[in-house]
Amino acid sequence: MVGEGLDAWLLTDRGILDLDGNPVPGIPLGERSATAGVAGSEIGVIVDEQEVWVRSGTRWKKAVSSGGDLYSIERAGDGRFLVGTERARVAWVDDGRLAYIEAFDAVPERRLWDTPYGAPPELRSLAVSTDGTIYANVHVGWIVRSRDGGKSWTTVRRGLDRDVHMVAAHPADPATVFAATADGFHISHDHGDSFQRRRGGMPYVYQRAVACFPGRDVYLASTARHDGGTGALLFRSEDEGAHWTQVKGLPPVDRNINTWQVGTFADGRALVVVRDTDLYVSEDWGVSWAKARESLPTVNAILPV
Repeated sequence: MVGEGLDAWLLTDRGILDLDGNPVPGIPLGERSATAGVAGSEIGVIVDEQEVWVRSGTRWKKAVSSGGDLYSIERAGDGRFLVGTERARVAWVDDGRLAYIEAFDAVPERRLWDTPYGAPPELRSLAVSTDGTIYANVHVGWIVRSRDGGKSWTTVRRGLDRDVHMVAAHPADPATVFAATADGFHISHDHGDSFQRRRGGMPYVYQRAVACFPGRDVYLASTARHDGGTGALLFRSEDEGAHWTQVKGLPPVDRNINTWQVGTFADGRALVVVRDTDLYVSEDWGVSWAKARESLPTVNAILPV
């Protein structure tokens, strides 16, 4: 079996699958598309880009249905689910409805948000640190932060590229937050007050996915020659991006390794999706990789559960 002993799901265009590509038992969603998720004492999953389904214990229920697209989901420190939506908005999943956060809508930098292709901006990813700080990645418009449970929001942009594709919180250090951007890997050790760009020998900088192992400060970042994904590869750093090394065993591809398509685990194992359909596994903190499964349905996200 692939990644035996790893607790992870594949969120795909044809339902939620285990690491062998089989439907996970007990999930009442069939082959409906699952695009993003978050795990913990409860699991929340975005389905068909317009619904949030939640598992409590072994029971699933539809928590909310939206009239617009949902892109990202996280769980705040108080246990509530938070979603990022089209037009770059943030909302609580609240008693069967979406409660949009007015303070987020009122961020002054909103007037500067846009996309290079003319569509409205979107809320591409969310992250919550161990102290409850919430980070929202606006595409395109830096990162917006709340340090009081979502009551107030501030744009953090000093040293940060505007075109952010994924924000992630360090699994143990509450002050450390990092991001994959169109201009490479950026990291902050002061809750985002300032960022440093760390290229460290990468031959090119366009990034979509980033992750840090829970058990060790080893970072992974996907990098391509440009936004079309040409030559997409995975790089590894043991010094917070000061130096990067290309991992072994992954083929270069002409499609991005995308947001949420890298998963890391405390025992040093990791998973990555290549070409959207092929799953690779590492057992040595991301140094070397081997193909585990190919020709899966499009894998939108790896969800450690």
